[in-house]
Amino acid sequence: MIAVSSETPTEIVELRRQANFWRAQHQRAVQREAAWREKAGQWERITREQQAVIRDLTGQIEALKAKLALLSRQVFGEKSEKTEEPQEGQQTEAVSASEASGLPQRRRGKQRGAKGYGRRRRTNLPAVQTVHDLPQAQRRCPICGKPFLLFPGTEDSEEVDWEVHIVRRLHRRLRYLKSCSCQGGSRIVSAPGPAKLIPKGMFSVGFWVRLLMEKYLFQRPLHRTLRMLSLEGLDVSQGTLTGALRRIGELVQPLYALILERNRSASHWHMDETRWMVFAETQGKESHRWWLWVSVTRDTCVYLLDPSRSAQVPRRHLGETATGIISADRYSAYKALGEKLRVAFCWTHLRRDYLRIHDGYRKLRQWAEGWLQHINGMFACNARRLAVRSDPEAFALEDQRLREAAATMAEKREAELAEQSLHSAQRKALLSMREHWEGLLLFIDNPDIPMDNSESERRLRDPVVGRKNYYGSGAVWSGMLAAMLFTVMQTLLLNQLSPRAWLTAYLQACAEAGGKAPQSIESFLPWRLSEQQRAAWSCPRPLARGRAA
Repeated sequence: MIAVSSETPTEIVELRRQANFWRAQHQRAVQREAAWREKAGQWERITREQQAVIRDLTGQIEALKAKLALLSRQVFGEKSEKTEEPQEGQQTEAVSASEASGLPQRRRGKQRGAKGYGRRRRTNLPAVQTVHDLPQAQRRCPICGKPFLLFPGTEDSEEVDWEVHIVRRLHRRLRYLKSCSCQGGSRIVSAPGPAKLIPKGMFSVGFWVRLLMEKYLFQRPLHRTLRMLSLEGLDVSQGTLTGALRRIGELVQPLYALILERNRSASHWHMDETRWMVFAETQGKESHRWWLWVSVTRDTCVYLLDPSRSAQVPRRHLGETATGIISADRYSAYKALGEKLRVAFCWTHLRRDYLRIHDGYRKLRQWAEGWLQHINGMFACNARRLAVRSDPEAFALEDQRLREAAATMAEKREAELAEQSLHSAQRKALLSMREHWEGLLLFIDNPDIPMDNSESERRLRDPVVGRKNYYGSGAVWSGMLAAMLFTVMQTLLLNQLSPRAWLTAYLQACAEAGGKAPQSIESFLPWRLSEQQRAAWSCPRPLARGRAA
């Protein structure tokens, strides 16, 4: 405060008082301004934090929408990933957006209005004749009553019937009594009985063949088979069949070992894996989740059941000295197999990256369609190259076009990765392509190697159906038996052999050997069959690849 003397004029006193008042007001305003600035800073920090949270949540929402679109496609969408090949002369940009998205261009099967093929005569089936006659009262003229005369020939038609017969086959063995007085040997001699697959067992070889096909080819659970047998009049306990199946596993094991050996000797394998539940306590493993691995070559299809999903499983199967190429997806276990085993990564899996982006991110749909066109074009270029493989000049031309298409893709990828504004989903897909690029291009220098790994995925379809139907295996031996019989069934189908005919012959040989594996087991291997065996056991018509139909 400023001291005021009594001699100071009144006006000066008033001005000084007002000055002090406004000075105090200014000081309070400065304090309020500082407080508001501090609050503004706090709100700015809160706003930035909230914006970061919003961006994070927006990204999560986008990712969840993309995942929802993927799951919806898997459950409700088209399962086929086939697209039509571009027309002659068109390059990598020649596939339409609808084709790139995986949508079919027309309905599958016979098109409406197309000319039919007519009814096919099933002449391969055995024929059973049934004669139909008129009732006695209808063999006369309804007017005069005179009898009809039998007219030469018949009016014929046919139908296909499906009969299931479960019978008791009674084996009556004739006995002979010696008519001489010679000493030694039995006086009564009986004819030998049928060979038994299970010593003293009550079921025939044909019964076990049907049972094995029901479970390990058509993936029907054992309890459903028992219900079907019960409806046909046969009541049998599950324990009876389970115990016999364990014995049959001992007969199949030597054959399984030979197929494994054949599989290892190849130079190219298709590999994949899927989960398989084994409801048994295993030392060192807390869960019941095991893994069913598949390894497909030109003439073998091997299944390996293991509690681990590590690289040790394929490494242990192929051996430390194995060399060759494995067609696989981008699972890390295949990348850890060493330099001797190169991995040809699957282009179908690469394509799925862009399908997910196409279906899950609306604003990135056009970008994904462009990459799908490039990938579809690579498939088309390779198909044209393989179609003229017998013509060296045409093959060289198509091979050059394929390499140019691959170089264009690599340039486009690097150019887009250099953009700072790239979406995280785009960057992730492009970085994955760059990381696996060398393996993706192995098929160019190795025309025998396919671009995709669809073969192994097809071969896992039947076991996956079995897993859904009977939830895996209840014991380790049961899981191993499933792996062995999956191997036998799919190897037979791969070689166009009838599982029923082949199993009947093999199990009959086991029965004749006293319930043991036959000495000539190698003669049953599909690649060792004689012409007579192949003709007798071949499928009546080619089977769909990878399907047990």
